[in-house]
Amino acid sequence: MPSLEGSVAFFGHDWAESTVVKRIRAFSGLGLRVVGFSFRRDKFARDFRPFWENVHLGVTQDRAYLRRLLALLLALPRVLRHRAILRRVDFFYARNIDMCALALAGRLLSGSSAPLVYEVLDVQRVFLGTGLVSRLFRWAERRLLRHTDLLVISSPDFDTKYFRKVQGYRGRLFLLENKVSFAQAAEVARPLMTETARDRPAPAPEKWVIGWFGTLRCPKSLAILCRIAAALPDKVEVYLRGVPTETGLEAFQRAIAGHPNMIYDGEYRNPDDLAAIYGRVHLTWAFDFLDEGTNSKWLLPNRLYEGGYFGSVALASSGTRTGEKVRALGLGYTFEAPEVENLVAFLRRYSMDAHLARRAHVLSLPLHEFCDLHDTRDLCELVLGLPRQPRYRAAVPALQSSVYDPSGE
Repeated sequence: MPSLEGSVAFFGHDWAESTVVKRIRAFSGLGLRVVGFSFRRDKFARDFRPFWENVHLGVTQDRAYLRRLLALLLALPRVLRHRAILRRVDFFYARNIDMCALALAGRLLSGSSAPLVYEVLDVQRVFLGTGLVSRLFRWAERRLLRHTDLLVISSPDFDTKYFRKVQGYRGRLFLLENKVSFAQAAEVARPLMTETARDRPAPAPEKWVIGWFGTLRCPKSLAILCRIAAALPDKVEVYLRGVPTETGLEAFQRAIAGHPNMIYDGEYRNPDDLAAIYGRVHLTWAFDFLDEGTNSKWLLPNRLYEGGYFGSVALASSGTRTGEKVRALGLGYTFEAPEVENLVAFLRRYSMDAHLARRAHVLSLPLHEFCDLHDTRDLCELVLGLPRQPRYRAAVPALQSSVYDPSGE
């Protein structure tokens, strides 16, 4: 396919966060010039440096909303030093509400008329409460949505359960699921399940290996996995990779220390390590209980697509969007509460014949179910075709340097 022509000002909450990197790599792979305006949340991938032109805006933290508001105010002058670039980019792309506010300010104060895209991959709990702070956040988001040309979401339920139902949003919408991007898929080959491999007799493994990868943010998942490991020490191994964000690393390590069949191997590189970590497991943990009844019920996580791409069988909650997708595509198994008892019973009777049959089915599914073959291209073509008054394109001046600058100068 021909490369796209154009440039994007990408406003990111953390330039080392995996989905920010994935999105920018995909945009760059399509031929777009990406100019980043990004903060850093110094909690993982400390050695990572942007491979794109990037204006470093400072350091922020998860939640800590008052501090982030101050950081936004301090970042605005840094953004406006590059208003000549902002005036000429073809669109603005903002991840999360604070970056959308900063992108909108940059667009207005630079005199740009380029479209603004707002991406939401989680509906945070602060937007869903009944208190004053939650009402203020929803009000602020509604104001931003009036100036947004396109809303990008990763699950249909974010539209039906929140943006449409709660925020009354009726504007343009694009569903961009958390699939393995085409830029990643070029680097990691999908395993093949041949007829011979599927049909050959296979002994039961010493242990079923359950993999929980990514942002390990769900304390209830950790507790359930600890109980499964304790109940089935000779039958189950739990393999964990990623960053424990809610519990913190020390508490996370203390929780698993008493379980020899729970192994934490630290962070991993995405996409470089995906084949190795998914190749080590039989089952993917696709549960999320962090915000039960709301975001956890609505989302579709990265690991669902990554696991399917590599033929790992999914375990998920019934009555969730993830569980619905698992059932609809036959990606694995869903469980009702009490999860521990039901999972332990399942793992006691799970057979290699059942596993190989399910794995073969998952690997037989079309690649587009797990891999973004054209979704991001469709998104960019849509955005580049949005009206702009006046509509023009000019050469975008180069930044002085794309090298990381901790001062933000």
